[in-house]
Formats: sequence, C-alpha cells, structure tokens
Amino acid sequence: MQRTTSGIGTPGGLSGHEAQGHLDQAWRPWVKLLDVALQAAESSAWASAVPELPVRSDAAWPPYAPLLEGASIRIDGRRTRKLVRELIHTADDARDAGAQWSTAMRGRRLDAVGLLHAAIIRDHDAVERIAARAGIDASALAVVAQLAVMPLLHACADRWREHVSSAWTHGYCPVCAAWPALAELRGLERSRRLRCGRCATDWPLPVLQCAYCGEDDHDRLGTLTPEGESQTRRVEVCYTCKGYLKTFTTLRPMVLRTIAMTDLASVDLDLIAQERQYARPSQFAHRLTLTVSRAGARAGELRTPAP
Repeated sequence: MQRTTSGIGTPGGLSGHEAQGHLDQAWRPWVKLLDVALQAAESSAWASAVPELPVRSDAAWPPYAPLLEGASIRIDGRRTRKLVRELIHTADDARDAGAQWSTAMRGRRLDAVGLLHAAIIRDHDAVERIAARAGIDASALAVVAQLAVMPLLHACADRWREHVSSAWTHGYCPVCAAWPALAELRGLERSRRLRCGRCATDWPLPVLQCAYCGEDDHDRLGTLTPEGESQTRRVEVCYTCKGYLKTFTTLRPMVLRTIAMTDLASVDLDLIAQERQYARPSQFAHRLTLTVSRAGARAGELRTPAP
C-alpha cells in the first residue's frame, strides 16, 4: 500500500557534499563531527588493523553470523586515541555552554581502544564505565564512539567485500551486524540493496520483505511517499513490526560519505515515519563476539562478555 505525504521538501538523489549543503543549520555541529569520522575513514591507515577472517566451519558456524563474528582485532592505540580526542574537541567547539569535555578529561586517561570495542558490539554499559572514568557525559561519549568506529569498520568491509555471501538473506549487515541506515533502489532495474551506515557494506533483500522481521506479505507492507517526488525518496514501513526504512533511487552505489550525508539530510523522512508510530530497532539482531587489543600490546585484550 502506498501513501503520499505532503510537506517533505528535502531533495533526493544528492551526492554527499550536495546533501551536506541542503542540511538545516541546526545540524551543522553534527556534520562537523561526522566529517572528522568520514575523513578518517577515507585514510588507508586503518587497513593495517583489519584482521584475517576467522576460519569458518560450515558445520559449526551459524549461517546468521556476520564476518566480524569471532574476529581478533589489533588496532593502533595512538591513532585510535587521536581520533577519539579529535571528535571530542570538535564536539567541544560546537557546545554553546557548559564545561568542555577536554577540560574535564585533563589528568584522566580515556580508554579509546575499549571504547571502540564497546561501539562495535553496542555495549552501552561499557561506554558508561569508560565515560565515568574519564569524567565525561556517557550519552555524548556514546555518539563519539559510534563515529570513531566507522573508519575501522569501513576498512574491514572494504577488505572483506568479496567474502560477503551471495546467499545472505538477513536484514542486518553481513559484516558488522548493524541494521541498514537506508536502502537503495539501484540502477535501471531498481534492484533493492540495503546499506550499512557504519561500514558501507551493501547486500540484497527482496523488495517485498521487511528488513527487520522478515515479513513478506505484501498486504502487511507499505510505503510513505513524499508528495511530488514520485519514487525518488520514500519510507518503507511494516505493519507487523512497525519498523521503517528510508529508501532512495540511485544509479550507482553510494559511498560511505554519501550514505551518511543522505541519511542526515533526510531526517524529515524519519520524523514523518515516527509521527505515524513507526520506529527503527533499538538493538541489533545479532550481538557480535570478538576481541580487540592494542597492536603490539601483551595485555589489555578486550573480549565480548558472555551473554
């Protein structure tokens, strides 16, 4: 079922920089933070942290496990701390009032490696502990953590692109387990590709299938289409799980920067869906189990705790 919604005016089909130009001024501080993470993601330096894929036995390895499952990641602690602190300083510059994070952190050590591990597996309790030790706000640090992990995850996805199974049929990312940030209807044939906003992985899913609950009854699926935009931008909704996914028509795959900026520039679509009581899942469908440690370190390895 298709519904038309008026009052949505953000242009569709924008490149990353074009989308950035159409953002409301209120989003400028967030764009500055995002740009720090995206610039880091465009650097080849993070490729050295990409581990070899774990050996997988078809009999023992579950078919729903993303490629990061079981990985052992060793990252440059200095590079990681530099990125996290740059994000924090950028956030400081955007604050209107109140104590700055960088001031509160003087004399305290921020566990940047632990923060990236917590961000990958979405361990909110670990982020809160790290924030408490550093003396900064946990909710704000959680935002920084999700941005800081993008370069590492993007490097993993880039290295492992050929290893993504063509038989992957799940709605979450086959590399890092995140739900898709958006979907593309790509090319003249309009094939549906889901796109991860953390690592830029793309994977197919049938048009008439909910990414979140797998609903494939077309009577239980619908769309919200902005008035006057035809099918260039729309929101796919599921009446079964009340989930929604933004969808864009594109001729070619979006790069990570374009995914991030398009997602941000289309916040009006999020508001339209949320006003109608649709939502995105708050938790990932699969909790990753992996280890993270500093390159060259003999200790300090971080493992995902048992559920």
